[in-house]
Amino acid sequence: MSESHLRLYFVSLLLLCCFSPSSFFTLENPVVGLVACRPHQIRAFMQFKNEFDTRRCNHSDDFNGVWCDNSTGAVTKLQLRACLSGTLKPNSSLFGFHQLRYVDLNNELTGSFPLVRNLRMLTALALTQNHFSGTLSPNCSLFGFHQLRYLDLSENNFTSLSLPSEFGNLNKLEVLSLSSNGFIGQVPSSFSN
Repeated sequence: MSESHLRLYFVSLLLLCCFSPSSFFTLENPVVGLVACRPHQIRAFMQFKNEFDTRRCNHSDDFNGVWCDNSTGAVTKLQLRACLSGTLKPNSSLFGFHQLRYVDLNNELTGSFPLVRNLRMLTALALTQNHFSGTLSPNCSLFGFHQLRYLDLSENNFTSLSLPSEFGNLNKLEVLSLSSNGFIGQVPSSFSN
């Protein structure tokens, strides 16, 4: 085949692809920003957002702050700052995102420390500037996160007469911020681990 025939063939194929009404060449309901997310993950995220007052969220892009793994389609990162208000309940759909590695929910959330035991892959957890209260007990689900490298619980309403020595079990922890809470007492020696 000559070079001019190849060009003509290529241009014809290109035009066919661009103007074909076939659904083979078109996307139905493309989801901007969540291309890598599986449909059930998108539905779960929308369910999670519906658990809260979202008036302060950027509604021009409902999926701003959500990242999914390109190969698995699972939600791996949530960064929803200054957007949500309400109570983070123990049965929240958030805890169904088993592949989450990064969670940043610096908002106006209330309640006790959330039961986050299903999020075993977390490497970063930021729950700053919420209104969480109560104590961090030694059996808190937080102490099972052996992959955790970053933990910021600052500017909440946690109280305790002493910090649980179980923080020392978080062997990979590099950054820990507990400022502006009601913790009193000494830092346990296990923190030096």
